[in-house]
Amino acid sequence: MKYCQMFLMVILAIFGVSIICGCATLGSAKTKYPEVPEDYPFSVVWKHPKEETAQIPLDTLNQLELLNLVMIKKWSEGNRDFVGADIDQDGKVYLHYPNVVYVQWEEDERPDGTIVKFAAKLAGPGGDYSVIVDQVENGVLPPGVFVLDMESSGIDSFEFLKKR
Repeated sequence: MKYCQMFLMVILAIFGVSIICGCATLGSAKTKYPEVPEDYPFSVVWKHPKEETAQIPLDTLNQLELLNLVMIKKWSEGNRDFVGADIDQDGKVYLHYPNVVYVQWEEDERPDGTIVKFAAKLAGPGGDYSVIVDQVENGVLPPGVFVLDMESSGIDSFEFLKKR
């Protein structure tokens, strides 16, 4: 009995210190999200029903949350021309603008020694995007379409969200 009481006291002490330090999730306040502007045209993951988000793997849910935070901040700063966005595994966000495509270029050496540059990864808007992808993959830069390099473009979400 003495050990049981001591065990309970230690557990209560740890739980109490955790709450005071803000380390415990049990009983703590929910994560604060920014206010979603009334004219913001995209849905945000934290406003979806819990039953729906419970079906999404946690890492994907975290990526969606990060993507939504960047998009809302950009929208709130007055950048309202984007029509969607992508996020990569490292948290880099690519806002989709009409007639803009992001490309990750890679090179391949042919048996004859010539080097061929090709689009290994693409990100961009919907609509005629599949036509643009086909053209870029075949080495054609479509007229009126801006092709941006993925390595030097995009938004580092962690750095961007730290800034006030």
